[in-house]
Formats: sequence, C-alpha cells, structure tokens
Amino acid sequence: MMRILVINPNTSIEMTASIDAVAKKYAAADTVLTTLSPAYGPRSIECHYEEQIAGLATIETVAQLEAEYDAFVIACYGDPAVDACREITNKPVIGIGEASMHMACLLGHKFSIVTVIPRAVPIMEDLARKIGLESRCASIRSTSLTVLEIEADPDRAVIEMVAEAKAAIAQDGAEVICLGCAGMGPLDDRVQDAVGVPVLDGTVCAVLLAQSAVAYRKSTSKAAAYAPPGKKELVGCSPVLNRISLNG
Repeated sequence: MMRILVINPNTSIEMTASIDAVAKKYAAADTVLTTLSPAYGPRSIECHYEEQIAGLATIETVAQLEAEYDAFVIACYGDPAVDACREITNKPVIGIGEASMHMACLLGHKFSIVTVIPRAVPIMEDLARKIGLESRCASIRSTSLTVLEIEADPDRAVIEMVAEAKAAIAQDGAEVICLGCAGMGPLDDRVQDAVGVPVLDGTVCAVLLAQSAVAYRKSTSKAAAYAPPGKKELVGCSPVLNRISLNG
C-alpha cells in the first residue's frame, strides 16, 4: 500500500474536493490518496504574485507532512514550488503541468495547452521552456474565464475550452490537448468527446506517474539540482522551514 498526498496550492475548498474526486477515480485500489490545501494562500492562482505565495504555503505543507506520505502531487498547472519541494524530500514530487506535458508527448507529436485567462499564458510558456518541451508545444490558448468562474460554471467553461481546443488542432497542429488548470481537470472527457483527440487532466497524469515512481521504488535524485538546502538560519520564518534549513 502506498500513500500519496495531492496538494491543491490554492485555498478553494470546492476545487480541492473536485481534485480529490478525480484523483481517487484513477488511483490504484491499493493507493491511499489524500487531497488538501495549505492553511493559507490565495483562493485561486492566476499570476506570479499568487503563485509565489501559494508556493511557500505548499513547501510548508510538504515539510510538515513529509514523513506520512510516499509521494506528493502539486495540483496547480504552473507547478509552484515543485523544485523546492524536491529539495526537501527524496520522495517523488510531481507537478501536474510537467506530468501532463510529458504524457502528451507519449500520445502525440505536438500538444497545446488550453488554460484560464490570458495572463496565465506566460506562466505556461515559462514552464514548457523550463522542462525542455517548448518545441513540442504547438500553442498555449486561453479562455476568458478565471479559475473560480470555471468552478462556478462548468458548462460555459466546456464551450470555451472546446472552441480553443478545436482551434489549436486546426490552426496550430496540436494532436493532444493539455488542460492548463486543475479546476479544468474534471471536464476532460467532455472536451475530448467534442474534439476527437486525447485531452489530459494534469492531476490524473501526475497521480499515475507518482504511483509508478513509488511502485518502481525510485526516489528524487540528490546528486545535484535537488540536493537538500544548505544549513542556515531563516530569519523570521516558521519553525517548520527553519527545521529544514538548520538540519540541511
């Protein structure tokens, strides 16, 4: 039996419940899966400012619960704090953005991301570039809806998501569509039925990859990039963060 913690870095109770339902639908029968949000942070994440605040809260959540789980999934498409969390645990830490883009590359030559409002697009561009998949990304298209609007009106969201996905396929050469928001994830099948190509929910991709890493008994490498933080005091920071830094 393995234990996986899915962290929704925003503080929307409704979205956390939705993410939990989808993750448990696809989790293996012997996986104990828990989904939660940090104790503080933005209600939704749509810009760098909100991402940074949510990232710190996510790091603290992983630090507090690290001993209780075998792997962690960060369920926000910008993958906030994934690299930092990999430094503070040797257990797999999987971001839903990176997971879905890698999965997309196994299912088609090029993928497009359909995300929320236009200001989220640069965050997706930066992530695709950072993980080395910029050349496989045909386009990043946005709807007019915020994260919370998608949660409130999924039918309207599907209409806009389908329109952008069809444009990505017809005009940009996309063969797979990645849904660029954890809140869009539960709508994947509805969009896929309308557009006729694979449509990926990043949370599902990340949970399946986390399970695979744990089953394969593989952990995060500490050879270089994800080595533990150096020993030093963090002035004014929480005890849980200082415990990590002082222990090294």
